[in-house]
Amino acid sequence: MNTDTLPAARSFTHSMVVIHRGLRRESRVLAELVGATRPGDVRRAGAIAAHLSDYLVGLHNHHHGEDELIWPTLLSRVDLDADIVLRMEAQHAKVAATIERLRGLVGPWTRSADAAARDALAAALAEHRAVLVEHLDDEEAHLLPLAERHLTEAEWNAQGDHFAEHTPKTKLLTLLGVVLEDATPQERTEILAGLPAPARAVWRLYGARHHARRMRRLREDVRTSRTGTALAALTGVGITYVGLSYLLDPMGTAPGFGLPAWPEGDAAAWLNLKGVRDLATGLTVFALLAAGRREALGWVMLAFATIPAGDMLTIFAHRGSTATALGVHGLTSAAVLASGLLLVRAARRR
Repeated sequence: MNTDTLPAARSFTHSMVVIHRGLRRESRVLAELVGATRPGDVRRAGAIAAHLSDYLVGLHNHHHGEDELIWPTLLSRVDLDADIVLRMEAQHAKVAATIERLRGLVGPWTRSADAAARDALAAALAEHRAVLVEHLDDEEAHLLPLAERHLTEAEWNAQGDHFAEHTPKTKLLTLLGVVLEDATPQERTEILAGLPAPARAVWRLYGARHHARRMRRLREDVRTSRTGTALAALTGVGITYVGLSYLLDPMGTAPGFGLPAWPEGDAAAWLNLKGVRDLATGLTVFALLAAGRREALGWVMLAFATIPAGDMLTIFAHRGSTATALGVHGLTSAAVLASGLLLVRAARRR
């Protein structure tokens, strides 16, 4: 066997790099979400504040495990490198101070959602992120190599049990999702392998989908997305109905299209082809709705808007019903286009 093709064994401290990746992302995204919240939107503020609370609990308990289990053990075994551990302790204190400031600011903002409270919280989150990222960078560069030399894998992994013991069970799935979200497939496999079998089963059967839905709702403009989704759903229902009508009663349905004439006899098979096209269009909308792929649905709706627009222009070109061209096909194209724009815009504002 060619050993050059085998992946290099990871250090037992690599899990910390994956955890830090999630903390960096959430500290950035939370600041963006708070800053983008419209004044007076108490519901949106409450949703973001709930996730901020979970994030702060996770970060506090993560650092508490290091304070209790890692720093004392390292200080008892190192000499010249003790300054690294002492620096980690000092950085934890700075991060803890920013956490307390955030907890003091999030309550007033949640109750009022006014611009001043929002801006104060966003500024505090930016300060928190700066202090946190400085610590995470320093820890990865200097503390992890030190831990690899002076701690056993079992001593290092004791942090996981400490975290699970001190974190409310209702928050564990959310915080696991935060860690796994940007993990590579190999990292995800390794982290899940370290969990008890029941925990792995709960994550795979429920937790992963729950976390994805929660983050999707949190990071998108919910009201804009709901409007776009409603328009898409109505479009899906409408076009599916039209498609079935052309398949079941083509000659009875065709006059409503707006053209001055339509195929008859064997040529009426073209009406069935239109029915298949419309039915497939509606089913595509429902498939993307069911999968929760709002951004993909938005782009598809933008593409689908060309269908009724083309139908409208075809009616004009053949001197059909102007009222039907504008009132049915034109309005349908505008609604589909609006749905696509709203869904894409909402996704881009995550």
